[in-house]
Amino acid sequence: MTEPAVRRYRALIAVVAYHLDRSRVTRWPEGGYGVPAPYLDALRRAEARTAIVSPGEEGDPEELLGSFDGLLLVGGGDVDPARYGAEADTEHNYGVETDRDEFEIELLRAADRLHLPTLCICRGMQVMNVAFGGTLHQHLPAIDGLLQHGVPLEGTETLHDVVPEPGTLLSASTKTGPLACSSHHHQGVDRVGEGLVVSGRSPDGLVEAIELPGADGNDVERTTWMLGVQWHPEETAATDPAQQALFAVFVNLARWRGQLARPGEPAGRSLEYGLADPDPSWPDRYEAEADRIVAAMPSGLVERIDHIGSTSVPGLPAKPYIDIQLSVVSIVPRDAYLGPLVGLGYRWKPDGHDDTHEFFSLDEVEGRRAVNLHVTQSGSGWERRHLAFRDALRADPETAAAYAALKRQLAADHPRDIVRYVQGKTAFVLAVEERAAQSTD
Repeated sequence: MTEPAVRRYRALIAVVAYHLDRSRVTRWPEGGYGVPAPYLDALRRAEARTAIVSPGEEGDPEELLGSFDGLLLVGGGDVDPARYGAEADTEHNYGVETDRDEFEIELLRAADRLHLPTLCICRGMQVMNVAFGGTLHQHLPAIDGLLQHGVPLEGTETLHDVVPEPGTLLSASTKTGPLACSSHHHQGVDRVGEGLVVSGRSPDGLVEAIELPGADGNDVERTTWMLGVQWHPEETAATDPAQQALFAVFVNLARWRGQLARPGEPAGRSLEYGLADPDPSWPDRYEAEADRIVAAMPSGLVERIDHIGSTSVPGLPAKPYIDIQLSVVSIVPRDAYLGPLVGLGYRWKPDGHDDTHEFFSLDEVEGRRAVNLHVTQSGSGWERRHLAFRDALRADPETAAAYAALKRQLAADHPRDIVRYVQGKTAFVLAVEERAAQSTD
């Protein structure tokens, strides 16, 4: 009898719908709820599962979100100005849904408390700003000096650039220069909400992206990845990799967090993993794959390539795949290395936290990874830390032995929960890196 194939966990994303009045759908005299297909298409290209939730759901918002791995807020009509203490612009306000405002604001606050990855698009970004105490410009065409941003009721839209701020989630997620963005909104952020930071602007200075600071990829249980963008990435994501990357990052983070063991469950939802005894073939496997990678890269891109991780340390047990660090002259744009690596069979898992790092994996049989590949900016902190950790273990057998014991204990304690296995090593790794840094000062 053939054993069923082991599949990667796929994140389940809650997508909030908006009202469809009785004129929008034939033979639905009472109206309904809907989500435009491009949002769902972009999520599915990123290998997510989707579920639509709608205003009117009763109960605790944390309980509602407890079944999901991520939250997506989409476009739509204007937020009720009363939500941010303003008088309504009755000439220009449209599509106000007060129950949707309430529902989405409560979900956003719950997502922050639960540390649930959250992406907010167009109206969704405006709701996010209001949820954190910010205010909105009610009609951008009335403000002198602004670009055309499109007016939804007039059916107009425009393409304009958005420049990500370095060191932000937006910059990490897109890893490109200025983004070409499809825009059709007549409102925008005025006063930025409390605790939020601006991560992108259009050339006229208008806020086009906001986010919660402090998200940490090493601690998805206690920090929140929440990003809002004013434009519509779903409209061009099928042909623009930088726009699709927003969905890929969001879904990958949701998948990572979703693999955690639920309360009361002994195991998580990741693929099974285990530690292998040291294998003398690991250095040769590294050399062969390093040669293959370098040969595929454009001339002048590669600064250095290194064997890192546990398989690079003699005598250390490891998950039996090779970790490689590829240091490049520039991490931006990612197209320079993404295409060649996909051509070699690598799966791309974008890093939405660090704008100097990207992650790729190469599958072996039955979904087991043969190689983990880290592409990083030459001279970056990521590069220095990982080389320092490797060299510290190679130089100090006692530290290496303590690390081996920790790894074995974590693997035994957290079967099929690779997230807690990785998080459980973080304090040890950081301490070793800090000692290594102090020794070189």
